[in-house]
Amino acid sequence: MSGTDRMNSLDWFAQHEEFAYPRNIFLQRIKEEIYRCNRRSQCFVWIEIPLKGFAYDGFQLQIPKRVKEKNSKILEMWRISVQTMLSKEYMSVIGQGKDCLWSLYINQDLQLLESIKSKIKERLKEAGFSRDLPKDLNFNVYFYSGKSQAFLQEENRFIKRWNSELNFSRVMRISIEDVKEKTFRGLYVRFLKRAVDIAGSLFGIVLFSLIMLICAAFVKRSLLKWQSEQKKMGKESTKDTSILFKQIRVGRNGKLFKCYKFRTMYPGADKEKDKLKEQLNMENGGIDRGPTFKMDNDPRILKHGGAFLRRHSLDELPQFFNVLKGDMSLVGPRPPTPDEVKTYEAWHYIRLSVKPGLTCIWQTSGRSDVDFDEWMRLDNKYIRERSTFVDLSLKLKTVEVMLSGKGAS
Repeated sequence: MSGTDRMNSLDWFAQHEEFAYPRNIFLQRIKEEIYRCNRRSQCFVWIEIPLKGFAYDGFQLQIPKRVKEKNSKILEMWRISVQTMLSKEYMSVIGQGKDCLWSLYINQDLQLLESIKSKIKERLKEAGFSRDLPKDLNFNVYFYSGKSQAFLQEENRFIKRWNSELNFSRVMRISIEDVKEKTFRGLYVRFLKRAVDIAGSLFGIVLFSLIMLICAAFVKRSLLKWQSEQKKMGKESTKDTSILFKQIRVGRNGKLFKCYKFRTMYPGADKEKDKLKEQLNMENGGIDRGPTFKMDNDPRILKHGGAFLRRHSLDELPQFFNVLKGDMSLVGPRPPTPDEVKTYEAWHYIRLSVKPGLTCIWQTSGRSDVDFDEWMRLDNKYIRERSTFVDLSLKLKTVEVMLSGKGAS
């Protein structure tokens, strides 16, 4: 049997009940599924099926007139695999991308892949092929989990094991930002935002260079006075009196990076955070700040300027260098610490799908006067509605907030 004859068995696809949604509509459906999964702690699997030279008109595959005999085996195995994934047993939502089909499996976790893999092997064996899956199928699997932190480690182990073995696909986690970047507009916006970040951070470094030097002098003066006070009380002061405070923060898709700030607390202040948490619960004025630690009148703040720098966000000016490096953006959700992320609920993770920023809606809406859940909602709102105009508006509002110091702690 020739390769062309074998491929004629793809007629099943023309009678398939599912219509392939256009690219933009399908991607919009994916974005809606991400929000739905976060609300209901559910998952979905999205498989990308390369067409391998076939044309698809929205209703059926157009089979090429000539198929080289040496390629007929792999094409037949590809057909069996595709037919299995799109069968009624694994009924799905179909979309059409560029040179590919997309198949969305709603409310399915990664165990679906084990089931599909087993069924493909079974059908390949029935067709007289080896039980080993070929490497040439090249199906990409995008996985989104709206489940809590406790499930993520188990899912990561599955993904690592799956990708290390011979399988019909490779698994990658997907975020709402990744979905947007599958469109030309998404890629354009991404590169435009990065260009603005580079230009804006360079402008900010030059514009605030003198202010940063003055801030550095104030911090050094405060540290020297703190050391002097420690000596008078007979206490040993730490040798770490660097002006810059480097803290590990969580960036886009969980990437860790060093976030720069002017030091506004005395060295070793982090070790006292746990002791102050109980006091925070009594002094926060009824505001639920969740896993974040922001305390009014924090006793660890350096005297002689520390509170002033924090109130007007001058301590965060060195983060222009984080923006220039690409770890952060000028506008985006504030970067959390790893211990905060560990306590996140599923729907909080959406804020990690974009680069963190110097400012966002939260900074211009009261900062520490805003409940934690409302803070997360504001960040998610920014991700849904962000644009060049929105970014510009937030930058202007940030200047006003810096001058007033409203909501700082």
